[in-house]
Amino acid sequence: MSEFNLPLEGIRVIELASVVAAPTAGRILAHFGAEVIKIEAPSGDVLRKVGDMHWLPIEDGNNPLFDLFNSGKQLMAIDLKNPSGMQVLMRLLEQADVFLTNTRMRSLEKMGLDYESITQRFPKLIYAHFSGFGLTGPDRDRPGYDTTAFWMRTGACGDAVLPGDFPARPSYAFGDIATAGYFLSGILTALLGRERSGHGTLVETSLLNSGIWMSTPYVVNTQAAYGHRLPEGRYEPWNPFSDYYLCRDGKYICPIAKLYPKDRFMMAEIFEMPELAEDPDLATISSMKKSGKEPAVVQKLEQAIAKKDSEEWIRIFLEHDIPYETVRQISDIVNDEQAWANGYLENVRYPDTETVVPVPPVKLSDYRRKPYRIQGRIGADTEAILADAGYSESEISQLRENHAVV
Repeated sequence: MSEFNLPLEGIRVIELASVVAAPTAGRILAHFGAEVIKIEAPSGDVLRKVGDMHWLPIEDGNNPLFDLFNSGKQLMAIDLKNPSGMQVLMRLLEQADVFLTNTRMRSLEKMGLDYESITQRFPKLIYAHFSGFGLTGPDRDRPGYDTTAFWMRTGACGDAVLPGDFPARPSYAFGDIATAGYFLSGILTALLGRERSGHGTLVETSLLNSGIWMSTPYVVNTQAAYGHRLPEGRYEPWNPFSDYYLCRDGKYICPIAKLYPKDRFMMAEIFEMPELAEDPDLATISSMKKSGKEPAVVQKLEQAIAKKDSEEWIRIFLEHDIPYETVRQISDIVNDEQAWANGYLENVRYPDTETVVPVPPVKLSDYRRKPYRIQGRIGADTEAILADAGYSESEISQLRENHAVV
């Protein structure tokens, strides 16, 4: 690892955000050296309690779910309903580069923390807002969550299954974490833009926006002009040579035909299906569908793959340089040799066990990054943050006595 400085060292972020999506962006900013001050209400981020539903501990200093999205941040608790607490936040924003929040805009407007109010006071501040459904329109004030705004509203959980099946249940916060990547890129783009323009801007994204974007090809090809229908039946996939097939040993495998019109001759040999090379109706995926022969092709592939174990198919696909993978379970990840070889996972020692945690998916060869930090109680760093902001010991004591901070 290089000894150069952390790439975001010197960037200060005030995070007024809870649960997963927006805090994940803050987590990665902190991972690369930004000073991220997480502001919690005196009652704490609700994520501190959610781990109990995931079979995880939720004690101070032993809260893996909370840490996954908040490691590396400084923790501060402020009562923003208290005028003195709001004054503290304003002093912190005066010294900040980014204000990161997923508080609903209606609430921010009531507190005077909306973009228009903040940018007038701090014109160089990057105001980064994350929402469920966007900042305008009839649903702007609705609470939005991963399951609702990202998966259900966009059709992803209904169309990712076979017709008539129960909707898909993605892993917890999948859409939150995915959308956080776009949010992060917007924040970094705004910081770069400020270097050139000298002023801040509003950065905003939503789970709905991200969910729509991630389904871009299907948003287009399901329109009436193109006629693609979802969900797809078992014997009418978008590409028979990029689908799941059950091997003799009970494992599913998926070969990927990078360019079927070219690969079909190789596929004809591998799967002992000469018609793929000989029948003009099977020359392209499009002609296969138009001819009505796609279901028969899928059935024959199903029969062919069922004759061999997955290990034998892996050997064949490797020999022919065909991309493939077997369907695995999330619980397999902690034993994935490739993931460990690339540093995608790390061991963290919690009070009761050693836990494997994923690492944010970006590596910079010439910069350091912060180590994983197990977080403590609500407001664990309040006093240090206030002192750094210029408050005296007596002023800090007064703020505590007034219950403006915890």
